[in-house]
Amino acid sequence: YVFQLTGDPRILLAVIKTIEDRQKVEPDTLRGMVRVILVVEDSPSFYSAYLPIIYTEVMEQTRRLMAERINEVDRMSRMRARPKILLARSYQEATALFDRYKKYILGVITDMRFPRDAVLADDAGLDFIRSVQSEKRDIPILLQSAEPAQRALAQKLGVEFADKNSRE
Repeated sequence: YVFQLTGDPRILLAVIKTIEDRQKVEPDTLRGMVRVILVVEDSPSFYSAYLPIIYTEVMEQTRRLMAERINEVDRMSRMRARPKILLARSYQEATALFDRYKKYILGVITDMRFPRDAVLADDAGLDFIRSVQSEKRDIPILLQSAEPAQRALAQKLGVEFADKNSRE
């Protein structure tokens, strides 16, 4: 993976957790039924900016779910059971990860434009969303795009939308 230093110190957490999640997703899903969040984004500047936010939020949510009276061993075990976040940077990588872990997918965050067959495809996100919905209609999906006009398409597909240019 290539990450861009953004000035956010949480980028180090994101780098470590991205690699760790990819290495541990197989045993954790099979043995522990751990859930997976699939992120599809090919731009290092974008995934370097929001993966730290996602990891921080997931870790905080996991901490909140834990009872205060559990011992340290149980606490560490539950932290390992947090959802794994898998980064895909192409259509082929996204579909391979989805096919492998569809039973465990908690949600999908996808860009609209990313490589398919080694060529940047304007509609790769659309095709990926349709593929996911054809297999598992109940998976929450967030479509992100730098083009605000894609919001209407997201509504038509029944998915949430985030404008990449928004500061919120």
